[in-house]
Amino acid sequence: MIYPDSVVLVFAKAPVAGKVNTRLIDDIGVQAATKLQLDFIHHRLTMLAEANLCDVRLMCAPDPQHETFLLCKKQYPLTLHKQLGENLGARMFNGIADALQQYKYCIVIGTDAPALDAEKIKQAIEVLHNETEVVFVPAEDGGYVLVAMRQAYRFLFENISWGSAQVMQQSRDLLNKNNVSFKALACCWDVDELEDYQRYLKFIKP
Repeated sequence: MIYPDSVVLVFAKAPVAGKVNTRLIDDIGVQAATKLQLDFIHHRLTMLAEANLCDVRLMCAPDPQHETFLLCKKQYPLTLHKQLGENLGARMFNGIADALQQYKYCIVIGTDAPALDAEKIKQAIEVLHNETEVVFVPAEDGGYVLVAMRQAYRFLFENISWGSAQVMQQSRDLLNKNNVSFKALACCWDVDELEDYQRYLKFIKP
């Protein structure tokens, strides 16, 4: 393990039919959208296991007892944790605050950005080690696909328009307002719409 002082939190929804990748269901159907979520989870966890950068916590929704998560625990070196909070911001903050009681550095990612590779995650950890307080990998659609920090900043997860194209800019504004140093790495794409899904299918082609 390269960074024993760091932890990656992987926020994941259980692949429950009709509850995941909902923006794609009209185009690809419930079955394909559900399978996509399962593939996302395994792609992400396989990458992290092979990279062996640091400890991994799988942040589970609705809870860690779903069969997919229990199988992941057997298959990958990770621990299971329930997402706690009424909205995405609260769940992220609570996960980070808890993790930073044990680790110096915390990296938060989801499962729907397949192009976010181990090298980019390693880069984020290195930037944190060089005294920057917060690191982002922005998404092409205006959000972000990674946030990493050495301290849990509650303000960074409140009053954010989650799911909108304003997320990254609102986050920058909040950090600037609170005089917290941050760095944004190169953008990365994620899968939200049909065009993204088609891009994903080309991306995973052998």
